[in-house]
Amino acid sequence: MKVFFQKINRGLRENAFFLLLLPLFFIYSGYNELFGFLSAGFILTNLFLLLLAVAFIYLISILIFRNKTKSSVFTFFVTLLFLVFGYLQDVIKSSVLPSFFNKYSFQLSAVLIILIILLIYIKKSRSNFRELFNFLNLLFIILLLSEIPNSVKRYRLDKSVHNLIDFRFNALNEYQPSVSVPDSSKPDIYFLVFDAMGSTKSIQNGLNKDNSQLDTFLQGKGFYVAANAHSNYNWTIHSVSTTLNMDYLPSWIAPVMNDPKVYFWGSSSILDNSLIQILKKEGYQTHSFQQISFGNKEWPGKTYFNYLKAYHYSFKTLPGRIYRDIFWNYLKINTEFIRKQQIISITERGKEKKDYFDTTKYLIKQTCSLEGKPKFVYGHFMVPHEPYVFDSTGNIKPAEQMLKENTKTSDDAYYEHLVFARKTIEELVTYIQLHNKKNTIIIVEGDHGYRTEKGNKAGYTFQNFNSFYFPDLKYDLLYDSITPVNSFRIVINKYFKGNLPLLKDSSILVTTQKETIRKSEKILPTHTPSTPNQ
Repeated sequence: MKVFFQKINRGLRENAFFLLLLPLFFIYSGYNELFGFLSAGFILTNLFLLLLAVAFIYLISILIFRNKTKSSVFTFFVTLLFLVFGYLQDVIKSSVLPSFFNKYSFQLSAVLIILIILLIYIKKSRSNFRELFNFLNLLFIILLLSEIPNSVKRYRLDKSVHNLIDFRFNALNEYQPSVSVPDSSKPDIYFLVFDAMGSTKSIQNGLNKDNSQLDTFLQGKGFYVAANAHSNYNWTIHSVSTTLNMDYLPSWIAPVMNDPKVYFWGSSSILDNSLIQILKKEGYQTHSFQQISFGNKEWPGKTYFNYLKAYHYSFKTLPGRIYRDIFWNYLKINTEFIRKQQIISITERGKEKKDYFDTTKYLIKQTCSLEGKPKFVYGHFMVPHEPYVFDSTGNIKPAEQMLKENTKTSDDAYYEHLVFARKTIEELVTYIQLHNKKNTIIIVEGDHGYRTEKGNKAGYTFQNFNSFYFPDLKYDLLYDSITPVNSFRIVINKYFKGNLPLLKDSSILVTTQKETIRKSEKILPTHTPSTPNQ
């Protein structure tokens, strides 16, 4: 046994296992961060690319030092600095340090100075670095092993909450219909969301522009338009998941926009929520034509937040942060080559958005021919949300025009999208009422209003568009200041006698903070649903 431990000790002192252990720890900890959302192929691909980068740095180091030990030490610290750069940058941003330290001019200069000092020190050093080898090898073995309990914890949490932003299903647990409604009497439900669509009143007061033609059209079609409606959250993920769960986010979930976990958990809740479960219980076929949710089998294109998965690892690193935060500045370079690349990039972006928009509209129309079970159809249009690639008729604007647009012209560009959205709503409402069965509910809603810094201060960020069509044209349960959290509570109560209490209508600002989980709040077990807070 003594000989065995001596061999292990010698191996830890003489071999640079840490060059493999560091990438393994980086990948493993990143996997635990989004446990259950990253495929094995994605994990292995990123590990391979990282090991390739380490090998490249090591080969460069060999050319510099002509010594394997020194090359290993230099490679480790260069790799470590590159991998923890994003974390260090976030710490600096959240600290009370002067804003100077947040500038890339300082940060990149500091990185360069550190690398030069490191290179000179290792070059001149006469150490055999065996103690350092031993320390680093043991350290990263311990760090790797410490992630195993985290995986077990996340696995148990995943089994319990199904990786949802709200696993309580309060509305589902409270659903106690007083009568059984026959399938023949159950209405089809069309839920059409237009992202960032403000109410007509907010457009008039905030932008001094007129969109009242939409209200007039819908009212002529028998709709109830809630003129003073407002959203519960000013961020899509929080707003839509709340709408479909018919409940505010749990107390242990902080409404933040900079934590990737919220997009994965929230987008999962858009597919699995109280409303969907209630409707399935009532025998509905459900359709979700939206590009928000990861793993949405009914969406044929890329997800809107695909970059969060694609760049999950790289955006933590120094090269990834440079690409994310600095590389876009090349668009300002006034050369013919750069201009051509700008035109190509903007044109492709416009074509993709147009394709996804047309696909959503086509899929919604196709459902009108479906017969049999009652159906729920959710279609989400990324209009009038930026980027503003359409004119008011829905044609893609010339790339040269979009290049010239800036924050000063964004109100006009948004309004063009708003007019296009209005025409689309008119087309879809007319089509659904003509081709679908008469007993059909249509809800046309903005998940939030026109979201700008000015809008946050003036209040119109929350003033969303919200309108309802009930086949019997009786709207006594609706009210002018309704928020989305109560939209489907009213539908369930009216058409299924669900006896769901209405919640207090509130608007909650989503902040730029990073951590979603409030550690001070206890996560309640799933089998103990809380009573809605009136």
